[in-house]
Amino acid sequence: MKDWNKNSRPDYRTTRLKKQAITPSADRVYYDNADMMRLFSVTGRTLQRWRRERIIPFKKLGGKIYYLAEEVEELMRNGGTTF
Repeated sequence: MKDWNKNSRPDYRTTRLKKQAITPSADRVYYDNADMMRLFSVTGRTLQRWRRERIIPFKKLGGKIYYLAEEVEELMRNGGTTF
């Protein structure tokens, strides 16, 4: 039986932006909810509201939500107008 301690559990508070999120293709970078919460300093519930109100573009794949980095950056350049 494995001996569990605090150091063996995953730390969800570490910076994941260092990994540049997920890259399904070589030229596209995606952020997940944790990345977006850190990037914008908002809660998951705020991201959910932004998706519902169509403020931020997103893709859902296998029950997980991803945001295309270039679309997020374009949104920030445009001053937060909806897509």
